[in-house]
Amino acid sequence: MDNSVMSVQKVAQLFCPPGENIVQFKQKLSQAEEQGLVPQAERLRSGALWRRGWKKSELSQIGAKLGGISKPAKGMSLAVFTTKGGVLKTTLSLNIARMAALHGLKVCVVGLDIQGDMTNALGFEAELEESSTGLAEVIEKLNRTRGLTDYFHSQVRLEEIIYPTDLKNLFLIPETPELGQLNDALVNINRREFWLKEKVVDRLKSAFDLIVMDCSPNWNKLTTNALVASDLLVSPLECKINNFRNFKVFQQFLNEFVQEMRMDLKTLFIPTRYSKQRKLSLDILEWYQKNIPGCSPFGIRDCVLGEEAVALNQSFAEHDPGHAAAVEMKAVIFEIFDKLYQSATETSSFSPEEFS
Repeated sequence: MDNSVMSVQKVAQLFCPPGENIVQFKQKLSQAEEQGLVPQAERLRSGALWRRGWKKSELSQIGAKLGGISKPAKGMSLAVFTTKGGVLKTTLSLNIARMAALHGLKVCVVGLDIQGDMTNALGFEAELEESSTGLAEVIEKLNRTRGLTDYFHSQVRLEEIIYPTDLKNLFLIPETPELGQLNDALVNINRREFWLKEKVVDRLKSAFDLIVMDCSPNWNKLTTNALVASDLLVSPLECKINNFRNFKVFQQFLNEFVQEMRMDLKTLFIPTRYSKQRKLSLDILEWYQKNIPGCSPFGIRDCVLGEEAVALNQSFAEHDPGHAAAVEMKAVIFEIFDKLYQSATETSSFSPEEFS
């Protein structure tokens, strides 16, 4: 585990809830340290100066005590999905999952995209790229990785396909090449839209606070399974003309599916990749926020920070918590959790028994 030290200032930026004064939060952090409520910061030399900070392994203790994301009373689930690639879908999933884990929630990410973007974003196979061993040994290691398809065919138990990550509270069911076979197999079973909910997500909820499902940008059986299994759909809307044109078709598909399944699916749309230097981008951002019910008042800008953070398998706030994009992302994540907690207190009109 990487135990590089994060400074007091960065820890405060990481966990200070949106709208709260950073100076006051640092005072609260200092008091918690004095009272023994959080681990003692280490004092390390940085060049000619000394600085204080905490190891990565200690951050979740601080987040659980002082951060603004609290543990839910029961397990919750969300899906991140839209029918267009390259719109920060997996980036959102990564940031939601890691920030929740850093706040002390026990999180399981379920990768549902055959391209394996979420599995790569969490660094699951990173060591293989750096491996000095030969191809045969790498293939053998990959073949030992079991996923949802193996579980579907009763070749493994659910707990055997859940893998740890670099954060002690964060776990992953990785994407494997056989996901395409699973998608095809779901077509041939009874209650095919409910397999993921009943066999995976509902069971995970007894052991995890949050389940994050990162979907393919394709409308397929794995995606519809994820929607049925979700307490909240998080859908990124890229602030570019192609996504703007695509949205009406996507909204129609979504509405028809929800009506067909008689679901009460809560949805939060997140504007992404807007540019302050482009008038069209800002116009689209404004249109989304004014005209789409359930659209977030926050947005996530297009910037290099996002690419850097994902390349390092980190959330924006871990990589550079003071950056404007990290501040925006944190505001989005807090809104997502507000919507999740709200959804958990409302009674859904969805009755799976109707489709037995």
